Amino acid sequence: MPLSQPYNTSPWNYNGSESVSAIPNNNVADWILIELRETPGDVTTATPATLIERQVAFILKTGEIVGLDGSSQLIFNISISENLYAVIWHRNHIPVISSVPLIESGGIYSYDFSYPADQAHSNGSQNEIASNIWGLIGGDANSSANVSSEDKTLEWENTVGNSDYIPSDLNLDGQIDNKDKDEFWLPNLGKGTFVPN
Repeated sequence: MPLSQPYNTSPWNYNGSESVSAIPNNNVADWILIELRETPGDVTTATPATLIERQVAFILKTGEIVGLDGSSQLIFNISISENLYAVIWHRNHIPVISSVPLIESGGIYSYDFSYPADQAHSNGSQNEIASNIWGLIGGDANSSANVSSEDKTLEWENTVGNSDYIPSDLNLDGQIDNKDKDEFWLPNLGKGTFVPN
């Protein structure tokens, strides 16, 4: 895993300079990009034009998103006056957006995408990764927000057999092999994002 955030390229074009001197603990699974959108309407109106802030963070193996120290909550220095939606981007998973506005409690906005199934906008936007636990859909090796044949032919086929931090490592084990194709790309082929564009 790199020590600098990997979202400074297309399609994210995030220009943050976040980096760490070392990955803070063994529970860190990868870098993730959080996007906040504010709108007076429902989730369908939370388009890129309503973007108010973005920040990279770490996602833990438990699915929890934390700050760069590996444990703290994220802090956004913004004021909210309308409905706030969160978009979760990962470099080789299909992005999701919260189905309902985030609720503030004690100055903290939090949201749990993992349960129930409709926490992400639109039916089928997440996979059940364990009994009653929902998570991002893997297999999007080219970061197009859809799992298509190109993820296999242009990404996986050109890197299979390598071991590196590259998008075609769909299960994040450091190896590009048949597990990535058979367990993450193939079952999710044809799935795509419901994040409003």
